[in-house]
Amino acid sequence: MIDDDENFMMDAGGNRVLIGLSLDETLEFDRLERHINETGPFPHISKDEWHRSEEKRWLELWDKHQAAKVAFGRSTKTRH
Repeated sequence: MIDDDENFMMDAGGNRVLIGLSLDETLEFDRLERHINETGPFPHISKDEWHRSEEKRWLELWDKHQAAKVAFGRSTKTRH
């Protein structure tokens, strides 16, 4: 799983979650990433070439996290 503090935040319950994802989604993301990595090298292919349901769900969660991370970064920047 991603082990980088700038990808995480604390949710209302005090759980460390990926920005933009719920605790359940963060746990699902971690489980899917481990499964994908165990079943073969993580593919560096276009989104259209991902076929397995696990890959598609992982990508959906990743996209959700990335979009929220960009929005979160914009909202936390200091304006001068």
